[in-house]
Parts: sequence; structure tokens; C-alpha cells
Amino acid sequence: MTIQPSISTMIHSASQSNNSSNNLLANIFQKLRKIETKEGLFQISVEIIYQVLECDRVVVYSLQSDSYCKVIAEAVTSGYAQILGSIIKDACFESGYIEKYQKGRVRAVADIYKAGMSFCHIENLERIQVKANLVVPLIDRDASLLGLLVVHQCSQIRQWQQSEVDFLLQIADWTMEQIAEKEQYQNLSSQIEQLQLCQETLEEVTKEIHAAQDSNTVLQLATRRAKELLKCDRVVAYGLEDENIGKIVAESTLPSLAPILGRIIIDPCLEHSYREKYQDGRVRAINNIYEAGMTPCYIENLENIGVKANLVVPINLDNGKIFGLLVAHQCFQFREWQPEDVDCLEKIAFQAGLCLSKTKILEKLQLIKFDVSGLNDTKKKLEIVKLGIKEIQEPIKITSNSLIEINNLNKLLDREFNLISQNSSIQTKKDTKLIQIFVKKLILNINDYNIL
Repeated sequence: MTIQPSISTMIHSASQSNNSSNNLLANIFQKLRKIETKEGLFQISVEIIYQVLECDRVVVYSLQSDSYCKVIAEAVTSGYAQILGSIIKDACFESGYIEKYQKGRVRAVADIYKAGMSFCHIENLERIQVKANLVVPLIDRDASLLGLLVVHQCSQIRQWQQSEVDFLLQIADWTMEQIAEKEQYQNLSSQIEQLQLCQETLEEVTKEIHAAQDSNTVLQLATRRAKELLKCDRVVAYGLEDENIGKIVAESTLPSLAPILGRIIIDPCLEHSYREKYQDGRVRAINNIYEAGMTPCYIENLENIGVKANLVVPINLDNGKIFGLLVAHQCFQFREWQPEDVDCLEKIAFQAGLCLSKTKILEKLQLIKFDVSGLNDTKKKLEIVKLGIKEIQEPIKITSNSLIEINNLNKLLDREFNLISQNSSIQTKKDTKLIQIFVKKLILNINDYNIL
């Protein structure tokens, strides 16, 4: 492993004056604490080189394409052309040169007119008053060529010393190391910040989902908040209705995408084994549907709804059975799903599963309450009927007893009438007949009263 010398060692070894190098170091370290960008680090580097090598200009060319470069950092002597921000097209700088610099090529030109350069290259250098230059590559950690670190001498030709070349190479390596560390730190900081934000948002999402009173609200909240957190194009809840049949039961999507809510999807590719795998917690992150080894029918189903990349996690109920899938879609481009994306979607799906279990219980309770309410209404009606029956029972009982007495009296009169008929006079028979008629009318009147 190569140990890079410290910036202070490089400056002291390259500078002839300890006092000037000490002042330079103080300025560098003060600036380094405030640097936030890659361009800022490049600017410090060119200022270091400019002061140590006492040249006329130092620039960083950022490679834009095979023949385009942009000047993203510059230190220049007053009176010479300032080219910071310029985009330079150099047709002479062909892809072959890129490959050479990528492999570590260094070029020290003491006199541009004696270096065997092409006419167009000399012409480009003349425009910015260059008479001699020193060029080293800026190689990124992935071995790609980020650009070139270039020293210009404009006042005169210059014989570059090996110590100056070594110094420039060390600064180039140190700069790229600083950039890599800064990017790594920023990435880690960004990830931590994203995780904190995700955690805070997940807590809010969990509260929202758990406050939902029905399954549709739970699923709609889960898809909407997942789309916000993942910043993707679409999130759907896919309810598994059969081994290879599912329904889009909730959706949150960009307005520019056609809605697919309610769509029944018959997918012969989603075999029973897949259902079991998802029930066991399977997660699938597909960055590019065409490079994931999918079957043609599966790719066709995704193409039909405009999907280029997707992230799939299961929604399992608290009894371990699978309800369906929570799926994030990227439709306008491919996407490399990050671990935090997976973690976020899994947590939302887990909370959605718990809440679905709870809402299903609540929905059953509502049905039971409805049935109980119906029974209570029936019970109240029966109580009213019962009271009504009780109210008419007493009069009916009295009437019934009266009827019995009257019938008994009628029988007694019939018997007496028969006796009288056998032994009495005609007048007596008439009187008895009249009494009998009166009694019968009385009975009829009583019966009519009871009927009414």
C-alpha cells in the first residue's frame, strides 16, 4: 500500500522558503475546514501549486466528453487571460489521449513549439498565452479519468524539474483522496440524515395508519406515504386473491401515469411457490426488468403498466398469512434501489399488515354491533307487542268468564224451558220463550262486542 505524504510535507519539500510555506499551510488548513464542494477542493489545490511552483496559471480541466473540457478551478497571474468556467473544445484531444492519461500519462512541455504538437493544439494554447505546460491526470477511485491538472507558464518557456513533476503528481493524488473522503463523508452524512428523516416520517406514517378505521384507508395511506418517502413514480398495494390472480387495491401515482387502481392481473408467472416465498418474507429489488432474468410473460406484464424497475415486499397479516404485496415502481428510468429504500418499504408494509389485521377485527365487530342493534330493535318491538297482549288479556279473561256464566245460564234456561213446556200453560210458555230470545240476543251482543 502506498502511503501518501501529508500536504505539509509536500509543501515544505517543494517550497524554498519555510516562512512562505508556513503561511501557505495556515491559509490552506483554514480554507479546508470550510470547503463543502469538489470544486472548492480543486481551487485549493491550484492555489497551492500556483504559489509553490511560482508559475503563471494553474487550472483543472474537467472532462465533459471526448473533445470537451471545462475549467472548474484556476489560479492565474494578473494580466493573463482568466479562463475559469470556459468550455474548451479540442478536436486534437482524441479518445486515445484519454486512455493514455487514464493509465497515468504525464506530459512536461518546455516549449509548445518544439514538442511536436499538432497545429490545432498549439493554436488552442496560444489563445490563452501558454508557452510551456505541465499536465498530470486526475484519476478517480474507480480508475476513471475525471480531468487534468495543468500548470501553465505564459511569460516564457520553462524547463520543468523532476521535483516539480513529482510535486504535481502528489498534489493530484492528495486532491483526489480529499475529494473521495469528502464525498464519502457527505454520502454517509446524507444517508444518516435520510435515515433519520425516514425514521421520523415512519413514526408519523405508523400513527396515521394505526388511526385508520378501515382497510381501504390503511392501504391508501401506505401507498401514498411510501411513494413520498421513496420518491418513486408509483406505489401500489397488490391484493393476492388466488395463486396467480391479484387486484390493485390501492395506488399512489404520478399524474402523468395512467391509473391502474382496480385492475385485475392474471399472472401465470406468479406461481404458488412465489406466494409462499413472499409469505416467508421474500423481498425483491429489480433495478432493470430486462436484466433480472425474468420470464417474458412477467416482463410483458410490467411493460403493460410502464415499469422499468420495481421493489416488492410482502404485506403479511399478524396471523402469518399473506394479504398481498406492496410494490414501488420506477417508470421513466431504471433505478438502483438502496438498502434504505428496502428497509423503508418493508417497515411500511409491516405496519400496514398489522393495521389490516386490526381493521378486519374492527369491521367484524361493526357487523356484530349491527346484528345486535337489529336484535335489540326486534326485542323492543316484541316488548311492545307483549305489553299490548297484556293490556287486552284482562278484558278477554273477564269477557270469557262472563260468556261461560251466560252459557251456563242459557243451559239452565233451556232446561227450565223444557220443563215448563211440558207442564205449563200456553201463557207461561210464551213468557219463557221471550226470556230465551232475550238471553240469546244478549249473548250475540257480547260476542259482537268482543269481535270489535
